[in-house]
Amino acid sequence: MHRIFIIAALSLMSCGQVENIAVTEENMDTSSGGPRNLILLIGDGMGEAEIALTRAYEFDGDDGLYVDTMEVRGSVIVKQLMKDDPGKYQFVGESASGGTTISTGQRTSDGHVATTATDGAHIKTILEEAKEKGFKTGLVTTSAITDATPASFAAHAENRYCWKRGDAACEEYGDNPIVDQMLDNNVDVMLGGGWELLDAVDENATLIHQKAIDLGYSVVKDMEDFNNLPVNAKTFGVFSNSHMPVEWQGAGGLGAQVVSLDEEGNIIFPLAERCELNPNHAGIPKLEEMTTYALNNLANDNDTGFFLMIEGASIDKQAHVAKPCGTIGEMLAFDRTVKMAVDFAVEQGNTAVIVTADHGASTQVIYKPEFYRGARTLDNMPGLYQLLLSKGGHELGAYYGTNNTDDQAHTGVNVPIYSYGLPDGAPVTGIIQQDTIYDVMKAYLFQ
Repeated sequence: MHRIFIIAALSLMSCGQVENIAVTEENMDTSSGGPRNLILLIGDGMGEAEIALTRAYEFDGDDGLYVDTMEVRGSVIVKQLMKDDPGKYQFVGESASGGTTISTGQRTSDGHVATTATDGAHIKTILEEAKEKGFKTGLVTTSAITDATPASFAAHAENRYCWKRGDAACEEYGDNPIVDQMLDNNVDVMLGGGWELLDAVDENATLIHQKAIDLGYSVVKDMEDFNNLPVNAKTFGVFSNSHMPVEWQGAGGLGAQVVSLDEEGNIIFPLAERCELNPNHAGIPKLEEMTTYALNNLANDNDTGFFLMIEGASIDKQAHVAKPCGTIGEMLAFDRTVKMAVDFAVEQGNTAVIVTADHGASTQVIYKPEFYRGARTLDNMPGLYQLLLSKGGHELGAYYGTNNTDDQAHTGVNVPIYSYGLPDGAPVTGIIQQDTIYDVMKAYLFQ
């Protein structure tokens, strides 16, 4: 059983232009000595609406979320470059462009993983810089390990879906498969989903599973092997075929639906129901458990420091498919993981924690639509709706209306940023641009 350093109980703007603040030695004192660690947590699709939904369901809108207690906070403007015309902005982001903006400080366009929007040139990431300087590095996610957010820290591709050799996405730009790049980048700890990656081959027709072993990785696929990992193992852990199952689901596995109508065309509202545990998550490591191992591993016998990115991936993925209970469960797991990271930083010292999101998602919290000409009709509610019963017994309406298909769209809202352990003067409060986050991380980590 691996050694534990930290203990956690696991349970269920102004119209004016906002300028980036230059991060300099004068406004950011990073003079303290010793190994320096940075923990970056990205709640994928974690806009204020997803946080509000979770707070309302679990705590009836009252105190309870750990992120609500974090005193250093700000609001991040998200934008990316248009794919067809990179000289222009698009004011809704996605995971590849958002992850790249955070990991490199440069904006790019839809689908680009640490590559420029204009010519696909590779952009060095904060993780790659950390490796060059002798830091240990880690990536933890509840998605497939090759998904856009973790990939944007340890790989370069013009098509985010070029995960493994043979994928059609690799042919569009001739990208080197992301899984090969991530292994070759020698990331010390990688944990997430991706059994399907192991049976792929590299350029020498070697199975990825064997390639990882040849590169010195301990490859783990289940909870038993994970629990028996030594704390100092170079680790490649994949615990599901692709993205990891979520912790919660709606009653009977259902999400938001098109509302029913009575004979007169008036809405028949669904009964308010509670979320339930997702049986498909049984035997899958929780985000907190993967984080605990990564922190213990990276801190062990380390005189330089480490960089660790942790992603709560399915806050977004469940919003895409209009499943509010899935989003709530993943948001709660992410929130508990944030607390763990801060507790570790307090105990360890010389450790900063940054919590943010790559973009906003589609969730809206509403009650019931307004009456129209004396009745609530389908015209009042063209999207998908689910009525939840909060833990305190209150009705909570979750609504999705960004798409008429089963894949909801991202939204162009600001996303939050919270932090702990950064020096005074770090520009992470007020309203900031997303590319500022990279500058802050670099100034802190590479003192």
